[in-house]
Amino acid sequence: MSFGLLDSTLTRRGYVYTDFDEIWGERRTLEAWFEVEATLAEVQATLGIIPKEAARAIRANARVSDQFVDAVSQGGVGNPLIVGLDNIRKTIPPEHRGWVHYGATSQDILDTARALQIRESLDLMESHLIALRDTCERLAHEHAETVMVARTNGQQALPTTLGLRISRWKASLDRDLRRLQLCRDEALSVQFSGAAGTYASNGEDGPRIAEGLADQLDLTFRLLPWHADRDSITMLCCVVTILGQNLAKIAEDLFDMQRNEIGEAFEAMDAHLSGSSAMPQKRNPFAMMKTSVAARLAAGATATLLTQPPGAHERDHRQLEVERDVLPRTLVLVGGALEKLNGLFTRLTFNAAHLRRNAELDGPLILTENILMQMAPHIGHDRAHHVLQDFAAEYREKGTTLAAFVSRSPELSDALASVDLDRLSQPDSYTGLSAHLARQGEQD
Repeated sequence: MSFGLLDSTLTRRGYVYTDFDEIWGERRTLEAWFEVEATLAEVQATLGIIPKEAARAIRANARVSDQFVDAVSQGGVGNPLIVGLDNIRKTIPPEHRGWVHYGATSQDILDTARALQIRESLDLMESHLIALRDTCERLAHEHAETVMVARTNGQQALPTTLGLRISRWKASLDRDLRRLQLCRDEALSVQFSGAAGTYASNGEDGPRIAEGLADQLDLTFRLLPWHADRDSITMLCCVVTILGQNLAKIAEDLFDMQRNEIGEAFEAMDAHLSGSSAMPQKRNPFAMMKTSVAARLAAGATATLLTQPPGAHERDHRQLEVERDVLPRTLVLVGGALEKLNGLFTRLTFNAAHLRRNAELDGPLILTENILMQMAPHIGHDRAHHVLQDFAAEYREKGTTLAAFVSRSPELSDALASVDLDRLSQPDSYTGLSAHLARQGEQD
């Protein structure tokens, strides 16, 4: 029986993409286990710890078939690696079976194999992140001078440009990329220190085996055991979750921009796939909604990791089981959100006319800061502030233009004779450095 969005065949394709599905599926997990086991045997053979013939036999037979996946999945034991080892030993000549998993403990293999899966996930995630960032950079330049209204606390605030908004998206993705790269070394670490982290089963050869494993698998060597010290994995989940939140920010902005009454963005979509069963006219922005949902689910999963009790003593299966669920779930959810947003931008267009229309919706009221700054040198800041409050009230009630309002007061007319009131009432007169910032972006 399937449970939840990621497990049910009815819903999982909305969140789980094929590449991530394969990385964290049963077959790839078994392949990672056996890659570590085979590499371990080869390193031990190189060091003269086990026969080279045994290492060759283990490598030759550490293969995963459909029958093997079925056999392991039906094992029915608490430690699935034991079932995997039992099945691989059956395929190896009897004289070499005793060298499989020699001097290792299950968690050493599981942690090291998981590092291989994490690396695949991060490689894929970073490539998609770079693609999305590059798209945002292109759009920021393209729309550097496309005027729109900035909104604060859900209300119209001041004019800005679409390019600046998109440049901020791009800057957040740059920060995400740097964070992912910073946590790579620690997250991609070998674990090989034995059952209690003392290297007792391999003695002085233990660190050399661990270092050889790291070298052959291109992972980070850490001398001290980290069975119960999961801060590196927790940090990775936090970094990936922050990426998810930044993707959700983009999705939420676009969600609002696509609202019928706003109409600033438009996603080409198949009404038969995105519509309502009761309302034929509906085109629901599912890509944006699912991106936001994925970020929320990832945050919830990581919160579980952060709030569970620390691992007890030298190793704690309770802690590890929670991580076993949270880590792939977080990577799969955010990886899926990345793919979904990349696909969305290939179908997305921005409506410059509607962006301009919304910037002019409240007339000159979104420009009162600009008008205040122009009036203040002539009549003083406090007086200008009071005058504009009165003007705003009259504009809302009667639609009086700023020029008409000022003309009724000879004192104001004389004081502001040199000020172009009509120009001050145009949104593109007060976008500040928006166009420059959109083109320049965040400087490293």
